[in-house]
Amino acid sequence: MQLVVTALLDQLYDLLAQGPGLVSQYERKDASFIASLNAWLLECEAVLQKNRRPEVGEIAAIRAQLLSASNAVYDKTVFALPAKGGARKNFHASAAVLFKNAVHVLTALYATFAARREEAEKFMRQMVLISLQKNLFYPIWNSALDHSQKLSGLWQSFAAEKDLVQGTRQVLSSVHYVDALRLLAEAIDDLRL
Repeated sequence: MQLVVTALLDQLYDLLAQGPGLVSQYERKDASFIASLNAWLLECEAVLQKNRRPEVGEIAAIRAQLLSASNAVYDKTVFALPAKGGARKNFHASAAVLFKNAVHVLTALYATFAARREEAEKFMRQMVLISLQKNLFYPIWNSALDHSQKLSGLWQSFAAEKDLVQGTRQVLSSVHYVDALRLLAEAIDDLRL
């Protein structure tokens, strides 16, 4: 099963976009910060598990450290706790560190798949421009087909054209067919065709 890269990137972005809200809760010393962080980690696990990503284990381990810290049991390789300070303060500080670790895992994953998407985008843009030069684009794009049928038709014409078939292989080596159609639609919008 090949991963739908654009969908995963959207989901990762949505998770990362929740970060400022969590940091604001921590900054305000909001009592719901820990519960919100735990819920966010569970949401991260669900997204990663749904997409069959091994990073789900890293996030689960971070959540386990959060649960351990809630019982005042800290991993000394992760946390340097001050001699002074209340248990609640140490717990919240350790939760913030764990949040940073989880964000790092998600950001690294996002960067990996964003690179795959960007590679496919470059090829897609080139294929659209070549199809315009070869007069393959407008006969399909101006047809009476609905939008999704036009995109599928264009993709099929790319796959059938000897000068474009290698580009379709390159795109599909980086992303899923569903991604390819989305990237094609975005390239057409960007080029204002």
